[in-house]
Amino acid sequence: MGSPDLAVSFLGKMYTLSSEEALKKFMLNPRPFLLPPMPLPPCKVLVIGPPLSGRSTLCEAIANYYTGKVLDMDILLKGHLEEARSALIEQIRAEATAAAIAKVKEKIEMERLFREQVALSAQEASNDKELEDFEESSHIDERSSSGQPSASASRSQRAATMESTITEEEYGDFSTSQMEEQTDSSLQTLDSNITPDHPEVQDIVDKAIEVALQSPILLPPEIYVTALEEAIIELTKTNKDRFLGAPLNGGWVVDNFPPSTEHWTALNEKGLLPDILICLKNTKQNGKCLINRLYVANKDELDAKILKRLTDEALKRKQEEEETRKELQEMLRLEAGESVGEGEAPTGSLEELPLSEQDQMEQSLDSAASEGKTKSKESLASQPFLSIPSESSEQQTRTEPESKEHSESEGITELQSSEQLQETKDIVSELGVTLPEFPEDGFPDVPEIEPLKNKISLFMNLWQKLEPVVSETSLVQVADIEIEGQTPEILLDLCDRAMKRPLKHHGWEIAQEDEDEEQDDLQAEAEALAEEEEEEEDDDEVEEEEEEDEEKAAERKRHMGDTKHFCPVILKENFILCPGSYENGAKYQDKYYYFSTPENREKFLENPEVYVSHNEPLKVPPLRVCLLGSHGSGKTVCARWLANKLGIFHIQFEERLQELIMLKTGVRVGPETEEEDEEEAAAVQEVGESSTPIPGSATEMDITSEEEKRSPEQKELQLTDEEEAIKANLVENEPLPPEVLDNIVPEWWTKEPFRSTGFILDGFPRTVDEAIYLAEHGLCPDIVVYLEVEEDDVSDRLLPTLLQKWQEKQNQKKEKKQKIKEQRAKMREDQIIKRKTELLAMQAKRKQNAAAKPQSEVPDEDDEDEDEDDDIEAILEEEFAKEEDDMDDEDEEQESEAIERLKTEIAEKFEADLNNIQAVQEELDKILVPQITIGSKRKPRIVCYQLYKRLKDLVENHESLFEKCYPLSVSLAHKMIALSYKHPSNFGEWDPIKLSEGETIKPYQNPDTPTFPVIHRNSIYFFSSKENRDKFMTNPIKYIRQPKPKPTVPVKIAIVGPPKSGKTTVAKKFASVYGLKRLSMGDAIRMILNDQPDTELALMLKWHLHKGLTAPDELAIQALDIALMDNVCSTAGFVIDGYPVTRKQVNLLEYMKIIPVKIFEMQIDSREVIRRALLDKQSPDRPPYPLHDSSQILSIKNSCYKTQVEEIRAYYEEQHQNWYVIDASHSKWWNWNKVLEETQMITKQIQFYLERIRQGKAASIADLCITPQELLSRLGEFGQYCPVSLAEKGELVDCSVTPSLKFAAEFRGHYYKMAGQEELDKFLNTPELYVPPLAPHPLPLPSKLPKKLTAAEVKALFPMQAEMQGYCPVTYLEGKQRYEALVPGNTEYAVLYCKRLYIFESEEKLQKFMRLPEKYWKQTLPHKLPPKKEPVLLTGLPLTGYLEQGVATALIKAMNEVGCLKPKFPFLSVKKSALLFIAYHLKAYNPKSSDYVRKKYKRKLDRFIDNCELIPYLGTKMTKKYKEPQNRPIDFDHKLQTFLSLRGVDPASL
Repeated sequence: MGSPDLAVSFLGKMYTLSSEEALKKFMLNPRPFLLPPMPLPPCKVLVIGPPLSGRSTLCEAIANYYTGKVLDMDILLKGHLEEARSALIEQIRAEATAAAIAKVKEKIEMERLFREQVALSAQEASNDKELEDFEESSHIDERSSSGQPSASASRSQRAATMESTITEEEYGDFSTSQMEEQTDSSLQTLDSNITPDHPEVQDIVDKAIEVALQSPILLPPEIYVTALEEAIIELTKTNKDRFLGAPLNGGWVVDNFPPSTEHWTALNEKGLLPDILICLKNTKQNGKCLINRLYVANKDELDAKILKRLTDEALKRKQEEEETRKELQEMLRLEAGESVGEGEAPTGSLEELPLSEQDQMEQSLDSAASEGKTKSKESLASQPFLSIPSESSEQQTRTEPESKEHSESEGITELQSSEQLQETKDIVSELGVTLPEFPEDGFPDVPEIEPLKNKISLFMNLWQKLEPVVSETSLVQVADIEIEGQTPEILLDLCDRAMKRPLKHHGWEIAQEDEDEEQDDLQAEAEALAEEEEEEEDDDEVEEEEEEDEEKAAERKRHMGDTKHFCPVILKENFILCPGSYENGAKYQDKYYYFSTPENREKFLENPEVYVSHNEPLKVPPLRVCLLGSHGSGKTVCARWLANKLGIFHIQFEERLQELIMLKTGVRVGPETEEEDEEEAAAVQEVGESSTPIPGSATEMDITSEEEKRSPEQKELQLTDEEEAIKANLVENEPLPPEVLDNIVPEWWTKEPFRSTGFILDGFPRTVDEAIYLAEHGLCPDIVVYLEVEEDDVSDRLLPTLLQKWQEKQNQKKEKKQKIKEQRAKMREDQIIKRKTELLAMQAKRKQNAAAKPQSEVPDEDDEDEDEDDDIEAILEEEFAKEEDDMDDEDEEQESEAIERLKTEIAEKFEADLNNIQAVQEELDKILVPQITIGSKRKPRIVCYQLYKRLKDLVENHESLFEKCYPLSVSLAHKMIALSYKHPSNFGEWDPIKLSEGETIKPYQNPDTPTFPVIHRNSIYFFSSKENRDKFMTNPIKYIRQPKPKPTVPVKIAIVGPPKSGKTTVAKKFASVYGLKRLSMGDAIRMILNDQPDTELALMLKWHLHKGLTAPDELAIQALDIALMDNVCSTAGFVIDGYPVTRKQVNLLEYMKIIPVKIFEMQIDSREVIRRALLDKQSPDRPPYPLHDSSQILSIKNSCYKTQVEEIRAYYEEQHQNWYVIDASHSKWWNWNKVLEETQMITKQIQFYLERIRQGKAASIADLCITPQELLSRLGEFGQYCPVSLAEKGELVDCSVTPSLKFAAEFRGHYYKMAGQEELDKFLNTPELYVPPLAPHPLPLPSKLPKKLTAAEVKALFPMQAEMQGYCPVTYLEGKQRYEALVPGNTEYAVLYCKRLYIFESEEKLQKFMRLPEKYWKQTLPHKLPPKKEPVLLTGLPLTGYLEQGVATALIKAMNEVGCLKPKFPFLSVKKSALLFIAYHLKAYNPKSSDYVRKKYKRKLDRFIDNCELIPYLGTKMTKKYKEPQNRPIDFDHKLQTFLSLRGVDPASL
């Protein structure tokens, strides 16, 4: 450990050294001691722990991990223990011998006295025998006279009987003579001298030594420390051999060291303190894990003890049961005797038994007791540790407690034999004794476990005393490690972390000192920047930057931690971005970390390494957005669109609540549904109150059926508390309790698939309580978006929908009212019918009664019947009076009233939403959640576009959220790279932004081109502009993921064109931006004259120039060749400006092997040349000396260029395919971009070619300026045939028909041409499959390759005849060799194959034969051939034949047009109209007529068609009723006049 007195500061950090020598070494050169790999801990470890805690295993693991050695104190103290044991034995022997002699003498004296007393007792026993018999008979009489004896009396009697039995058994065999002999022998022994060699003395001494050795031998702490010191000194001699660079000290792990304060004090005095003290403990679940280990280790011994105790208890219970049975038996017998004597029947349950049954019970009880007693005695005789405890054993236990453990161990040792184990198991099984059950990882809760617990408690007591003493030593750290649930690997990892903790950084809360230090750093940085700006001279205009607030500037320059301003604890534990605050900040490794709460800061400071990145940067959570807005702001539409756009989840909070409640209700819940339910209930109640339905009627059945439909839902619908809370929130806007939110909201942040995908939360938080819930639970969104809208806009959006719903509801109400009215009417009719039936029945009864009376008493029946009928109708009218229609529409809400009400509701809802949003906004501001506001007045698609535009930067740069970039000056960047403080990036000097945009030309850096470096991680990146630098700093991950730039390829291009075409402007731009060498022919000659004036070439050039002659092309080419030897040309490249311009110059360039990879021709017309020349004359930058740019000179130069360029273009297009034409009439920027784009494309292609060739792969050779001669010299095994087509289809595709190398590739130094892009892609992917030796089909021999012939070559082969008598073999085979497929070929399409001539019908048939000649060449003609066709003149044919061969096609087309158009000329018949149309059509489309005639009749045909269309037009527009002119179509009158004017007109004259 270092000392604060030897501290030193370096690079803003403090280091403590251990000695003056170490301080001097560090001061001389500190960097070697700070560079990785950092030194390991010295490994001075002391491990303590209770038994079976894994202490020794952990010591071995630590020693192996640190290449150290375990110092086991038991091994080191082995010799000392032997010496102490020998001394202890001698001491115990001397003390025990004296004590044993005295004890033996005392024992002999006691035996003598005891035997004398026994003899006297035997004599008295014979005299008292008669007295005891008399007393016993008297006791029996008393018991019989007293009725039922007590249980205690019988028990005492049985005890006395057993004592007398035992006395007789023990002393009955002793005779008086034997006692006398023993007394005499004891007296003789007592009189003799007792020596140490006496057997009993030796036995006592041996037992004393054995007992003494069972207790541990305690050595003084000084001996422990001395032994450890000797081992450490011995280990130090070989410590350097542990590993390369191992320290001299350390490398030891102490095991089995006593955890006592005395031993620790001795270590401290000797200076042998370890660096770390590791204490293994098991405090969880009261040491359950450790007790389980101890139990498993001593399982057999503990199980034996448990079984012994349980068996003893079982035997004791059995004895008590036997005694109880005997007492019961005795009582039964006595009662039976008394009842027999008195002649009375027994009472009770036992008295009711007959005598025979009582005898049987007594016999069974006696037999069971005797068998159990016999068996127990036999078993106990063979098992000493299972004996019944007796008085002697109890006395022995009381007198010799110290030998209890020894006797138990002896008993357990004797039990190991198989016979004893089997007998024990038999006894245990007979008694039904089993071990108590316990979990697999637990232990039985029995008294035998207490010693194990005592061992653990003993260690914990020692540790509680030792821990304060160790803590006082500041140089020793203590590591308390819980062992439960830990594997040895995990324990080793925990120990390793604890050992390395002193060598690691520690965090602390931000204090005032840190703020002062930050201010000092910012001031020093500002001063350094000011000095640097004064030293550097910058002529460019500096853009004025807005002054930033001091706090924002400090925040921007502050070195933030891995999580920037987000809480690292919540990010690690919950994978949530929760903003932290500066008030809860901490500093760790010179970086600032912000936390959401002080509790999270404390967690971080306890173990900061858990929350920071190590090998990889921290993973950024997915995007989580909360979208809020008032009802009608369009938030759901925007959220759904944005979620689909970003590929994340869209969560609508209120819809989620509806889903949860609909699982139980089956319908949506809300104010509207509640109103509908109330209205339905009111309607049903109204129907029920209006009239009581008649039982059994249809109306009653309808009502009951409706009630039955609703009642099950109402009866079975029992909502839980959570569902009730959700319903109250949806219906009455009651706040949701936190318990309900706990089941809904957190899963969107913590559970898959939302956790890894992200979401847009629509409409949450709605209230301030919900915002507080998010803040308290750390569920922070990445950003909150508010859609701002005016009240009028909301009203315009929602009112039509609400009004439509209101109208639908009104219609439903009307339908319901009509239905209720019908139901009432129906119920009234049913009631009237029923009442009328009752009245009629009463009337009939009265009539019947009247009929039974005398005739004189009966009134007039007719009058009475009429009166009764009138009475019935009156009663019915009175009882069922027509109800007035109280369902008028007077009280109904009108549409205007509804609109006003809806507007009021919308306004109230909007105001409430606005207040809630403001409260939510204020609450989210407190937890520093980013918030943006977007106006949503416009159409939804525009709002969605604005929303995405505002979130675009957040979405695109989200993955680089935790990346940190720091801009710096160029000088500082190069200095840091030179000192290896930072490393250059994989891109070197390349701009990563331009590289991602397709840049392939290495950037050129010079004092005139500014560079903007940036530090990202441990690398420095260079950028060509501030815009690119800022773009990189916002999302560095996007640009560093791209592959490294390919090796630089020098750019070799040439630019030609007429004067004023802009070729020099483009060439100079290449030179300034990319550092290429711009070479015109004049520049090359001037360079030779200036740099090499004494050379032969320079002298010859001077000779021509001094005579006023133009330098010859030969000398100019030599000058150009020498200029191209410049280092810039071979590394960066060159641009040849305005050369070559003649065919001779091209030949000289070819001879000198100067071939540009691309030649750009800047095309421009003569007028543009003159216009640009005039503009240049008006330019203020025009040089003062005269220039050769007059219109006459420019015209001559332009004409000369155009006469020569055609030949040059044709040559380069044919030989190198490197000619590219650009329309230079555009601006200079457009021309520059076009040339640059093409140059980068060809450069990229060359880089790709070189990379694939270097990797041994196939590469395309298109646009690489390969000449036909070079192609032929390096063709592969297949020549110019496509190897892919030959391998896959077996076709011979000759690619020599085109000179283009667009589909050519190079592989293994050979060129191969392919038939198309598809074949080229296949070859580039797997070229090995198409070339030998893996190619399935080799190329046939040249003699077996088909050769295409021209007509002249066919004639030259005369007298060779064509095969198959000149018929096309391809047509014949494809026609299935039928007679009709015999088609004669044409000599224009001829092929020579295998010395045979074949002619074909067409080029297509020829190509098929060329691809598969083997398929078509061997065919035989049929015996019958078609006759040879002789040419016949067309005029020699008959009329029908002439028409068929001459005008059939044209006539068919004309008739087809007639059939489609169906023309009808005004005032002509259909037939004549059709004939005229055909005539005009034949004339208009006669291919043998002149253009003038065809155009003339086409116009007539169009005019004829227009006139024919007048009839259908007028037929559709004319109506039966008269229309005013202003109501007619615009052209109606004109077309009507035209129609009328055609009456009597010949159509041919039009």
